[in-house]
Amino acid sequence: MLAWHLYADENEDAVLPGYTSQVETYDNQGNALASPIRDRYPWRLAPQLGKSFRSIYVNESRSFLDDALNRSHDEYVYRASLYPSLGYNSVFLGGDEQKFNPSLAQPTFGTQWLVTRLAQIRRPSELIAFASARSRPGGMRDEHGYFVVDPPYITSRRWDLSFDAARPPERFGYVHPRWDGRAMAAMTDGHVESLNESALQDMRYWANLADYPDWVVEPLPAR
Repeated sequence: MLAWHLYADENEDAVLPGYTSQVETYDNQGNALASPIRDRYPWRLAPQLGKSFRSIYVNESRSFLDDALNRSHDEYVYRASLYPSLGYNSVFLGGDEQKFNPSLAQPTFGTQWLVTRLAQIRRPSELIAFASARSRPGGMRDEHGYFVVDPPYITSRRWDLSFDAARPPERFGYVHPRWDGRAMAAMTDGHVESLNESALQDMRYWANLADYPDWVVEPLPAR
């Protein structure tokens, strides 16, 4: 979160972009990265992390990073982009071209729902920036860590009603409540807390404009 705030300080209050192919990004050797590696947040945040991912690859996720270092530079660059312990709330912070592209959504939904600058955030202590994430590479086993966490609602509900580790990770937004039924959440004010399944499904933690738990992005009024 210190690195996330430092990014904004160095970029005129702009929040870290979510999932985008429109920002030039470089690896630790200065090589320009291509999609989809550059589209994910880790290498974009790398300069503020001192180009070391040891702070965002922890616990079970650390083994993926260490193993990649022993394989090749290309493997390290790829894995570093994909499996950080905490996924980014990219739909509502910085925008996500893949899940709810702001440019495509603007004619119908406007852009007020999207946070692009820190000054926009109404409740910094209650808005999730990052949360415990999971993925299932190759469909073989449950992995701890992923670059994104998706909200329970966008224009409609997207999550299952409860978490089930046997179901695909996207059924619970890639969020992983692996700490006794809770997920760690880093809020935009910089503090970290654990949220249970009920809280994780409350849109007031996900969207800056949300004012009730099942809030959705709604179309602009007809003119």
